[in-house]
Amino acid sequence: MIKMTPFLSRYNFILIPLLLLVSLTLLSLNFQSNSNLAPYLIIDFLFTIPLVYFLLIRKKDIHKFTVVSVFVLGVLLSSFLIPTENQGTLKLVKSYIIPILELVIFSTILIKTRKLYQGYKKNNVKNYDFFETIQAASLEIFPSKIASFLATEITVFYYAFFKWKSTDIKNNEFTYHKEGTYTGICIGILLVILIETFVLHMLIAERNLVLAWIISGLSIYTLVQVIALIKSMRSRPIFFDNDKQKIYLRFGFLGKAEIDIENIKAIRSINDSEKLNHISFLGSLTGANMIIEFKEEISYNYFYGTDKKTDHLAFIIDDKNNFIKRVNALI
Repeated sequence: MIKMTPFLSRYNFILIPLLLLVSLTLLSLNFQSNSNLAPYLIIDFLFTIPLVYFLLIRKKDIHKFTVVSVFVLGVLLSSFLIPTENQGTLKLVKSYIIPILELVIFSTILIKTRKLYQGYKKNNVKNYDFFETIQAASLEIFPSKIASFLATEITVFYYAFFKWKSTDIKNNEFTYHKEGTYTGICIGILLVILIETFVLHMLIAERNLVLAWIISGLSIYTLVQVIALIKSMRSRPIFFDNDKQKIYLRFGFLGKAEIDIENIKAIRSINDSEKLNHISFLGSLTGANMIIEFKEEISYNYFYGTDKKTDHLAFIIDDKNNFIKRVNALI
């Protein structure tokens, strides 16, 4: 018992809410037929447990916005466990509280992003990047995986609907959208989505109109993502940070590698891109004309916050001869 006390004290903010969730889940399963009990179960799922969690973390070095995650978990569990006919209280929460909560979250992220941007301008920070600023703001509120997902979603809308001005390429930056097949493949995907969305909608609508619109909505959102990716590839070049002695490889907003120059073993141009790790999630579909080999494995961002480890990276660069010269001069 004495040995368990430090453990319980350290992780009580996880164990106690988890115990309460399990207890409520078991209670919900045993009393599904009792409609009078349903509102109290929903209140416990949505408010009591998040409140207990907040009281447990208020003096810990844990961001208070993680209470939102506990609240969302309560919404999901109560939606699944409480019979539909007894979800009156839950429907009110979904209709009024959740939209307000979403507005508060995104407003907080945007406010923090604006403060970071003003700080960059004040300190004359080079290579300011919208996606990385949004991600930094999100990390102040949420765990890394959730922050990466939210930052990516916000970035999709930014590039798709708000980013129209072309980006000026500096001396320490290299583009990768001209020589490669990235743009062509993305445009091909756009055309396929447009055609398939119309055809599938007409076919499915004859049997299930709601399902047809759900699938069409997902297709339209995928189309928006591809448009944003095309625009972000033109706006987020690969660049050298001479002060930090790093190279930042990018693939739009869906791929990034931070490479220490001293960790570069070799760099060379290639023609055969099979069985290689690519900075692009499209992989060998787009080919590659360049590969960097590392002395030690690096971790790089692959897709929607997913991290992968590798001892090399293949990618496309427009001006590969000058890129190789720049890297060799530094290593």
